[in-house]
Amino acid sequence: MAKHYIPYKDAEFDEWFKNFALKLPAIANAVGFPQNLVAQITAAYAEWKLVYRASQQSESQYHADIEAKKGARSNDHKLIRTATKLLQATPDLTDVQRELLDITVRDTKPTSVSPEYVMELDPPLLKLDLQPGQVTIHFGVNPSDERRNAKPENIAGAKIWYRVGGGEWKWVGDDTNSPYRHDIDLGEALEYRAQWFDKKMRVGLFSQVARATVS
Repeated sequence: MAKHYIPYKDAEFDEWFKNFALKLPAIANAVGFPQNLVAQITAAYAEWKLVYRASQQSESQYHADIEAKKGARSNDHKLIRTATKLLQATPDLTDVQRELLDITVRDTKPTSVSPEYVMELDPPLLKLDLQPGQVTIHFGVNPSDERRNAKPENIAGAKIWYRVGGGEWKWVGDDTNSPYRHDIDLGEALEYRAQWFDKKMRVGLFSQVARATVS
């Protein structure tokens, strides 16, 4: 898990903010980052430095300085997060520049998927739409609404099976996106089932059987 890039302790935050404020202008200029936001960051650091140093040096002003420091830090966090969010969305920003600013570097290493993952998933649900000579098979976690029917994470698609009148199950085909359309002219009782497969073609559990009659 990536560390939180803004340090919690004041002394560590002071050093982090100093580095961020000093290096941001050059990087911002290189990637086309808004200069007005750079100016706000620079001004915010100058204010933070004053109130932080005051909170360390003046015992008599302790409580007032502490409150000022808390207020400044709260505002600085908001400004830093705004600037960082915009920076991270800048296409030209490199990971080297992210490291220079000490902000989060994106994890590009693919996460391994357990071989058992697909078998641990609930199988797809099925919804059948019938037309003359065709059965449309909606499959997924929400087959009644294709706009909210995304596949589970790390799943490539579903295998579709059918049988006629309680006979032998036959493979219809694989589909990576619901629905699947099966052209069939039989007027007998049909049954369908499906199972997920992952990107390595490992298959999961079979769904419940969905029944249809094609006329």
